Amino acid sequence: MGDPAPAIYARLFAEQPETEALFVRDASGAVRGEMLAVAFQCLLDLDGAYGANFIAAERVNHDAFGVSAEAFARFFPIVRDVCRELLGDDWTPAFDGAWAERLARVGLLTRAEA
Repeated sequence: MGDPAPAIYARLFAEQPETEALFVRDASGAVRGEMLAVAFQCLLDLDGAYGANFIAAERVNHDAFGVSAEAFARFFPIVRDVCRELLGDDWTPAFDGAWAERLARVGLLTRAEA
């Protein structure tokens, strides 16, 4: 599959063009890469204290950058959708189920009133 970051951010910027300006100083892509790595880490650790708390805190932090709760939450389905496309036939029903469960939990953490 390779590095999904370029495709994920291309999709993010296509769907939410206003977000691209937030990365204007990220010429090397390091910030985007770190953000994606942390997103995966959080998704894998939703059962522990780190993942859920970090996502909830970052929702508030991103609000300060002008990123709405809805726009923040949309990042996670974009990650799933791009990974599914990149994996093609290697994407399994088990992957689909695991992502659905994680995205439902992330949705609870990213609501504006959370």
